[in-house]
Amino acid sequence: MLISHALGFKKESPIKYVSPDDTLSHAAKLLAENNIGALPVSLDGMKILGILSERDIVKALSSEGASLNSEVNSFMTTNVKKCKKTDLLRDVIKDMNAGHFRHIPVVDESDQMIEFISISDLVLAHLNEVEAENAAMRSTVSESPY
Repeated sequence: MLISHALGFKKESPIKYVSPDDTLSHAAKLLAENNIGALPVSLDGMKILGILSERDIVKALSSEGASLNSEVNSFMTTNVKKCKKTDLLRDVIKDMNAGHFRHIPVVDESDQMIEFISISDLVLAHLNEVEAENAAMRSTVSESPY
């Protein structure tokens, strides 16, 4: 299955993001309000500058001198792995597991973000794919003249 097919299982909603100069407090509020675990960091919602996760906020608050008034740019993850709609679902899941991250931006040919997906989105798409394959096999077996 391609990432483009997996996107069809994701509930449509605008991408929430924070700017690098937003505070950790603002980011934490967005995460809580939207029941999500990470936010892309961007000035325009298209060009990705980084990702700020719940884990990044916890690390920030445990470091000396950081507070909820600290800026996102000091604690965001800047080495961002991205995927494209033409990537295979299984390859993206493998990359996420190997890199120990749970969110990944989907970008177009000009490296502009078109979606921000979580490992949960990908697992749901994979389960739907497996269920459809199982249903097709059951249908084939039950229609068999044997």
